[in-house]
Parts: sequence; structure tokens; C-alpha cells
Amino acid sequence: MERTKLLTIAVVGLLILNLLTIGFLVLITNRPRQPGPPDQNGPGRPARVIIERLRLDEQQKQAFKKLRDAHRLQIEHLSAQSVQLYRSYYGLLAFEKPDTARANALGQQIAQNQLAVAKLNFDHFDAIKGLCHPDQQTDFTRLVDDLSRLFGPQQRPQRQGEGRPPNDNPENRPPRP
Repeated sequence: MERTKLLTIAVVGLLILNLLTIGFLVLITNRPRQPGPPDQNGPGRPARVIIERLRLDEQQKQAFKKLRDAHRLQIEHLSAQSVQLYRSYYGLLAFEKPDTARANALGQQIAQNQLAVAKLNFDHFDAIKGLCHPDQQTDFTRLVDDLSRLFGPQQRPQRQGEGRPPNDNPENRPPRP
């Protein structure tokens, strides 16, 4: 009897501990983030980088903020369109025989949407270039060199070996004759 009682207490204790752990994990993941310094790729970082690297004065900063806000609205609109297009595109797979003509049309619309995003970004940075004084043009040229790294799509970090062809690893290459 003593052994059964001890095992029962142990099982109940472990059950309570598991429930507390699960509750803690649920609360932690649903908790709103505390305000603090934005992470490296967080909101506001591209604007700060542009302002700092181009050494914008107060008047330029105000003009830049207007450009940024207009750009953001247009990008949000195109992003919403993109989401809907991709949903429709992949939604075709739910049918036993997907409509290939519709898939091709949606593929074209997706491509046009991506082209519109690229053109919008190009025009946005061209407008920023127009804000720069002659002494800031060199800084802008340096910024252009880093645009894709700084402001391109934020992707997950690459794992070792990703991002290059599978046989690009020197150990996997056949010996040269």
C-alpha cells in the first residue's frame, strides 16, 4: 500500500508539473512583445539606415518620411494583391484536374505584381536620390551598392551548405584529370 501511494503521488506531481510547463509556454508565446530596441531587421531600421548613411538634414528627413509613407502604402497594397494571387494560384490544386489556363493567367498576374513591386522600389530610391544634395551623391552611390542586402526580402539565415549548388562543395567535386 505504501508503494502504491508513493507512485500515485509521483504521477500526480509529474502531471501537475507538465500542466504548469504547458501553461507557461502558452502564456509566453501569446504575450505581446515588450517595447525595446528594434532588432536588426525590425521596423524602422531601413529608414534609420538611409537617414544616417545619407546624412539627411531636417528638411530632407521630412520629405523622406513623406516618400516612405507613400511607398509603404503602395507596397502594402501590392503585398495584399500578391497574397490573394498566390492563394488563388495554389487553390487550383484543390481540384482533381486544375485549370491550367487559369493557372497560367494567375502566374502572369503574379509576375506582373512582382514587377510592379520592383518598379515601385526602384522609383522610390530614385526619388530619395532626388532629395540628396550634390555632396550626398557619393553617400547615395555607396548606399546603392548595399540596397539588396539592406532592404531586400528578409530571409531566414542560410544553413551551412545552402545557397550554392549541391556539388559546389570541394569535397563533393570529382577529382580533376
